[in-house]
Amino acid sequence: MFLPTYRRANLLPRAIESLRAQTVTDWICELHNDDPADTFPAELLRRLNDPRIKLVQHERNLGPVATFNLFYQPVTEPFISILEDDNAWEPQFLEKMLATLAAFPNATLAWCNQRIWQESPGGSWRDTGSFVNPETASNLAPLLIHWARLQQIMGGVHANGAMLMRSRPGLSYATPDIPFAGVEAYRERMVPHPMVYVPQPLASFSRTLQTARTQGATDWGGFQVIMAATFFRQNVCSEAQLKEIWAHFNNQQPQMTNELIAVAFVCREARPFLHYAGFNNWFRFLLNVGRHPLSTFHKLRARTEHPNWWQQLDLLTAARFTEAGSNPPAPLSSQP
Repeated sequence: MFLPTYRRANLLPRAIESLRAQTVTDWICELHNDDPADTFPAELLRRLNDPRIKLVQHERNLGPVATFNLFYQPVTEPFISILEDDNAWEPQFLEKMLATLAAFPNATLAWCNQRIWQESPGGSWRDTGSFVNPETASNLAPLLIHWARLQQIMGGVHANGAMLMRSRPGLSYATPDIPFAGVEAYRERMVPHPMVYVPQPLASFSRTLQTARTQGATDWGGFQVIMAATFFRQNVCSEAQLKEIWAHFNNQQPQMTNELIAVAFVCREARPFLHYAGFNNWFRFLLNVGRHPLSTFHKLRARTEHPNWWQQLDLLTAARFTEAGSNPPAPLSSQP
């Protein structure tokens, strides 16, 4: 397994202790320090003296996308997992994830629900009492997730820090240099489906005061447009699906219909669903053009500005729909 860290001396010990508290003890971990000047990770490992944890000191700062790409290269171990330095696992996380993949031998990966914690300015933590998904009962059965879900049109459903993935000898799941917020979604287009979702909150997701997810914010809207455009290019939606898609994105907070309208200008295969855009959708889109003309311009030119994203995502999306068969599951469910 891999544990990436970058200047998180106040958080890293929490993540490592949750790893060392696992009921499954047969694991090895690479702790990747992406700050060449930070000596804390090395000092912490010297104090712990746990031979299962090896420090990988980066000679230069790679950034979050390149660092995560190191973790998706071929390995000899049967499974890989990522514990981010600002998150933590419950003691039974590995045990239950291994049992889940054993029960679903055709699944590429399994991931679980997450309890949400909030960091305070003083460095303390508060359990918000909420979860990434509302289903938290321990008796809820794992859910097999086939391609495609509504969230996968512009995003993804699984979580890097709450998953266990089967390794595939010879295969790399490295992404291009995209906005970090999109790496999970992009990787879902790469990996064969199905996946398995475990409703139990066996991991924690931390809302930190500082995050790498703001990096690449300028390109984020364009990335979402390309994700959606390649989805619609490779899938002819029924009238019922189009209505469901519009209802889903109308109800998002913040509302995401501006991106849907932009998709129709980027991809001609997506133009039929403009018929389902209401007056309020168009008014909001035009208002956004007036307020944020530069970001709208980049969204509309996303395919031209990022041809490699477009070409690769188009091929990957086609592979997912081919994998799903001639009659892929209708994207009518927004859970998990």
